Amino acid sequence: MVLACINAVGGIIKDGPAHGWVDGAAIFGAVFLIIGITSGNNYSKEKQFQKLVAKAAVEYVAVFRGGNGMTQTISTSELVTGDIIKLEQGMRIPADALLLDGIDIATDESAMTGEPEQMEKTAITQENYDSNPDPFLLGNTLICNGQGLAMICCVGTNSRSGMAEEKLQTEQDQTPLQQKLEKIANGLARIGVIACLITLVIGWGKIIMFKLIEKEPWVFKDDFKTFLNALITAVNVVVIAVPEGLPLAVTISFAFSVMKMKAENNLVRKLESSETMGGANEICTDKTGTLTKNQMTVKEFYTMDTIYSGRPSNFNDLSTSKLMAEGVIYNCSARIERNDKGS
Repeated sequence: MVLACINAVGGIIKDGPAHGWVDGAAIFGAVFLIIGITSGNNYSKEKQFQKLVAKAAVEYVAVFRGGNGMTQTISTSELVTGDIIKLEQGMRIPADALLLDGIDIATDESAMTGEPEQMEKTAITQENYDSNPDPFLLGNTLICNGQGLAMICCVGTNSRSGMAEEKLQTEQDQTPLQQKLEKIANGLARIGVIACLITLVIGWGKIIMFKLIEKEPWVFKDDFKTFLNALITAVNVVVIAVPEGLPLAVTISFAFSVMKMKAENNLVRKLESSETMGGANEICTDKTGTLTKNQMTVKEFYTMDTIYSGRPSNFNDLSTSKLMAEGVIYNCSARIERNDKGS
């Protein structure tokens, strides 16, 4: 960018504003083209990846709102401080909370503290306040046992898990190919700078020696243009030596690789990832939690000395259908909620 400015200013002084800006503008255009293509590709891939991450990370929680005593199922991203949520066994606590009421609540805080033992939690009340109970629930920890109610205290980056994730966000290291290209570019740039200085010394030295030998008088306007021409020549040597087209060629090749990988249903987040993924012959993944929907479905049930597969069409005609329905309702964590239409 500095060389482009020097080239543009020198060209305008030398050839006038009509044509002198062309060389500097060409260098500017090359630099902005490289930046634009790289940033555009990274932005589009980051946007697609964020959509997938956001969709995969969507979790829902039952919250008491409206003052009618009924729960509403909302996304955890919509939680605010002061919300009262319903705790159930097996759920992941969406944010830092305070236990208000619960039965046999125990949490696994190994994700935050590293301690493998389950931590028993006690709801805080006016009676047990002086006995120092442990009613604090950390976000992103798992409820291993019990059920109850909790009040949200901190969400997002204000929660303990949010603070930890924020501190873990660091810049990624360069890939091996990027490191090699940087060494090549730095080496060529050093050679270009040395060649520029040599050219500049020779050019200015030739002018000074010619003036001294021929004993010609110094004319500021003419001599300034002569020195400027030598400076522009030296700058052009650096511009030619610095491989500004190399990043563009690599970026375009990465873009083609990423598009080909996307056509094969392999979406990568960064353009440079195609370098690493391109060297992999086999990808082994764990399908648990990826292909499943985390929704339980009845396959078989036993009643009246008979095993039924699935739900029979005559379920309501069975003599034990009412008893079984009540048993399911009273012994599960299902909730009855109203939708937006009030039904």
